Amino acid sequence: MLKTVQLTKTFSRQDNDFDAVHSVDVEIGKGEICALTGPSGCGKSTFFHMICGITKPDAGQIIFDGTDVSNYNANQWAALRANDISYVLQGDSLLTNLTVLENICLPHQLTGSGDLKESAMALLKEFGLENMANDVPVNLSGGERRRVAIARAFVHGPKMVVADEPTSDLDEENTALILEFFKRQAKSGKTIIMSTHDLSVIDDSMTHLVMRKGVINKK
Repeated sequence: MLKTVQLTKTFSRQDNDFDAVHSVDVEIGKGEICALTGPSGCGKSTFFHMICGITKPDAGQIIFDGTDVSNYNANQWAALRANDISYVLQGDSLLTNLTVLENICLPHQLTGSGDLKESAMALLKEFGLENMANDVPVNLSGGERRRVAIARAFVHGPKMVVADEPTSDLDEENTALILEFFKRQAKSGKTIIMSTHDLSVIDDSMTHLVMRKGVINKK
């Protein structure tokens, strides 16, 4: 589902150039869960931004579902994210003036995905949030808001979900709930790539990649 070839992103800091991501070659298959670990500042978020089309690489290729998307323009990437790739950002990404249900549905309705209320409610029920559909985010805990963001990423049936620290705000019970959900989604053919600092969430059903100083290697 995803392949990168010599993927590189270079930044400048205090007049010195450095590779935040350096010549990364990875291959992640359909229905695979990939856990990416590594210290803060090692390049994980930059790598995620590139494979989701938010940051343009300086060198290398991104091949998604058999198509080289490395040189896609902003509109092409937006269409890809609207349909086939979802990105769960680290931190709080909900719109404060919308209800939980509106937060899940509106971004996809704006891109032409249609009425997703039934699917959204099914996900809210699965995550134990069905009674909060008409609440606004300020009334939710950090863990509840994180589960809403995850529901938003899956509601339209993307081929690949990229999640930056998806369990960081969750307690042990809800971490287990989300991980089991991820595994069911993977069995249905979805590819899930997540970063984490919590090694306890990684098991034998997942591919474990480690990033250090911009370089990714298999654990």
